[in-house]
Amino acid sequence: MNRFSILLLILCINLSVKKTVFAQDTSFQSQHAAILFPYPMYQEKWRSSIGFTMLTSPEDITEELRIRIPCGDYHLLRKINQHFILDNRLLFQVLQNHLTTGIRYIKPLNDHWFASIGADISYWFGFVKVTGFNSSASGWQSNTNLSLGYKTRKNLLFTFKFESGYNLSYRSVNGENKYNSSQKYYNGEVFTFAIEQPFYNKKHITLAFSAINQYFNWQTWALFYKNDRKVFYPQMTVGFIL
Repeated sequence: MNRFSILLLILCINLSVKKTVFAQDTSFQSQHAAILFPYPMYQEKWRSSIGFTMLTSPEDITEELRIRIPCGDYHLLRKINQHFILDNRLLFQVLQNHLTTGIRYIKPLNDHWFASIGADISYWFGFVKVTGFNSSASGWQSNTNLSLGYKTRKNLLFTFKFESGYNLSYRSVNGENKYNSSQKYYNGEVFTFAIEQPFYNKKHITLAFSAINQYFNWQTWALFYKNDRKVFYPQMTVGFIL
């Protein structure tokens, strides 16, 4: 076999491999839209989901009162390139809201395993202005996260996510009384297990369960501020990928 034949053979193999990989990526992208799963966004520039979260207040803090706090959840991803994405999220209620923006680096490990690492910053604010109450509060937080995803052959995406967070500042107003704190402290961890799968009409759904272990949770600012120990908050998330 001469040199020209060898070069032609190598070129054909290279083109074949590239076409196969591109076809697999395109097929995966079109059949497995995901928000939490650490998979690169090859063709799309934007991806979003809308849903809700449900947080349960701890019984040992609120005693006999078990408060389940629903919260709207809007998630928006913006592709930077095949490895980096902007991760934006808005959690909204009538009395309190939470905005987060950050960046994630995504790395495919093989055909089934994928990983990502990221960091973000968030701002939250809330207010209670009813009879006898005139309170408001806000604060800044930072967060780092690590995700490991597993893709099955039956259109199921499993994600294991670990987050660690810091409180950067806290401000509250209660009538004429004002309190400001710029004390930075480690706030705790969040462990999340998520399943993403096809739902209907080529749409996808996210089901996630989180174990939140923190000194302070922004959704409970009206009940109490900071505890001297970490408190466990279970949370469920449902999202419909648009």
